[in-house]
Amino acid sequence: MERLSEKLTSYVIKAGGVSEQLYAVYQYGFQIGLEMLCCFITCLAIAVYLHMIPKFIVFTTIFILMRTYAGGVHLNSFLSCYLCSVIVQTVVLVVSGIFSLSASWAWIFIVTGSALILKCTPVETLSRELDSDEKIHCKKVTIRIIAAIFLFAGCCTLCGLHEMTSLIALTIAVVWFSQYIGIIKYKIEKASK
Repeated sequence: MERLSEKLTSYVIKAGGVSEQLYAVYQYGFQIGLEMLCCFITCLAIAVYLHMIPKFIVFTTIFILMRTYAGGVHLNSFLSCYLCSVIVQTVVLVVSGIFSLSASWAWIFIVTGSALILKCTPVETLSRELDSDEKIHCKKVTIRIIAAIFLFAGCCTLCGLHEMTSLIALTIAVVWFSQYIGIIKYKIEKASK
């Protein structure tokens, strides 16, 4: 991914799209974008194979929005991040296809998990420590995302889409677990620094 992002950045600079001083910024942006696209395409292919595209869309949307602002564990290499993301996504889809929480249990998980997520938000990493303004912004956006999730989960419950409400609960649990692991990883890395 790094080589491809370097070639893309060189091409954009040669084409006159950006100045050479921004090489590192664009190279990093292309690399992250390519890595995310690769993971997304793999997970989408698995969802197509499992015939679970609507569940894939719901899981991915909630997971990406929550992880972007609430934070979570960040692994140190593309391969480990890629494998972990694909495995987590596949396990969530398979489990949601086999097992479904009742609406009341799903809501207990959604409310409790959302409260725990808010309490931990945002989770920092050594490579991205936040200042107080960024932390406040992340918390505010996370509250809005949770409100939207509650609204969507409420609509799913009212429409009798209990499998989807259960999937939302499972997704919230996965995000919180990722935060918890991220906090532990951050503390260990910070202590050993």
